[in-house]
Amino acid sequence: MSVLLIAVNSCSQSSEKEQAEGSIVGTWQLVEERYGNFDGSSGNWEQVENGRLITFNADLSYEPEITPSNCGEVNSSSYFLQNNSEMNILEITIECTNPDTVFESQDSYSFENSNYLILRPIEPECPEGCAFKYKKLE
Repeated sequence: MSVLLIAVNSCSQSSEKEQAEGSIVGTWQLVEERYGNFDGSSGNWEQVENGRLITFNADLSYEPEITPSNCGEVNSSSYFLQNNSEMNILEITIECTNPDTVFESQDSYSFENSNYLILRPIEPECPEGCAFKYKKLE
């Protein structure tokens, strides 16, 4: 009987772990960034000290550590994930008051070793081909 309980318990723990891997939900810290070269080749990853934090909550709310420069107060912020055969898209919306403004962005996203989230801006565009690597905080 105790063998069966151990097997059931370990299965539920592994399925919880599998759900957590590759999930955008959680707090992430910027650890590296990359900017393309003028010749069109991609640049090297460069470390970022004390990088900004972003949090994606399970209720689809988004908490940026840094808000857009002309955003007096954040009224609400949210994110939406869209997955298709070509790429995974992350859409972020930040609604501000004082003045009433809405900021929207789109990034392609991918995971590296399930502990890193890589964002590549689509809109607003980063013409030199930049990318930002975030590490998931435990």
